[in-house]
Amino acid sequence: MREAEGFLRLTDLRENEAEWWEPIEIDYRGNRVVTASPPANSFPALVRLGMMSRFDPQALGHNTVDYLHTFAEVTKHAFWTRLAYAGDPDIAPPPLDRLLSESYWAEQAAKIDPGTASVFEPPMPVAHTGMNTTHYVVADRWGNVVSATQTLGNLFGARIMPEGTGIWLNNSLAYSTFEPEGNPMDAFPGRRKLSGDVPLFVVDEAGRPLVALGTPGGHTIGQTVPQIVMNHLDFGMDIQAAIAAPRISFVEPNALVLEEAFGTEMAEALEARGHRIGRSRALGNAHGLTLEWGGGGRPTTFTGGSDPRGVGRARGLVQAAAGGGSP
Repeated sequence: MREAEGFLRLTDLRENEAEWWEPIEIDYRGNRVVTASPPANSFPALVRLGMMSRFDPQALGHNTVDYLHTFAEVTKHAFWTRLAYAGDPDIAPPPLDRLLSESYWAEQAAKIDPGTASVFEPPMPVAHTGMNTTHYVVADRWGNVVSATQTLGNLFGARIMPEGTGIWLNNSLAYSTFEPEGNPMDAFPGRRKLSGDVPLFVVDEAGRPLVALGTPGGHTIGQTVPQIVMNHLDFGMDIQAAIAAPRISFVEPNALVLEEAFGTEMAEALEARGHRIGRSRALGNAHGLTLEWGGGGRPTTFTGGSDPRGVGRARGLVQAAAGGGSP
């Protein structure tokens, strides 16, 4: 950092401490859905699921124009909540009691016009996002599961690798704008830097993980994850099918991006409802797994899903028993 004329010093690293935060969760159609709490900007994903719980996905139909229009309007509002309320929990905590309440979901869902797209009006400046992010999900034979998102920010991050480490430094400060004021991604001395990841779990009443998933994708992350959750919980898809299904995403300032897997007919139908349509080859690169539990509190089956949009894979490893016997 000194060689690059940066401002960080060893004292800053020594004074930094890892923190443990309690997760946040909602009930989605009888399922406990859990994700990271602030300073992670994961809460809009739960707002999306909460608002969608006010509708009947089965009646709308999976990835029909009615379903996609409804989710598009929901996801725009949840994007607005991130811009309006994201903040350091010690400085400006998001009002989660309200945002994650059924009354709020019902209030906002009632404002959606089933036939016409709304115009997105951001409450404050929008921070641009990076694209060099990875998500992985790992489980052991005892059912301990890690769902983790790691980002460098932009491609190769700061493009600086401290000699001998093999580790690229991130450039997440690039999302700070400072002028005009109000960008939730602005960084200040002594405050926590916000993140946009959504490592998500569905757990049973005992807190055991049933589903674990996540994805890279910048501001599309919080939109991709709820779509996978609904594919699995509402439409009964296995984790691989839920991840592989075509996706959409709202992109500022006011576009609805469809993956190329959606045909021209769908794009025209959504355009007829007032959406400004964009196209993308792929949105996200998700990974996930599901677990089944047997007697004795031990998992019996692990099923992994890897996104066909990327180059990852789902793989199970068998550990050999000590002494070279059977695994």
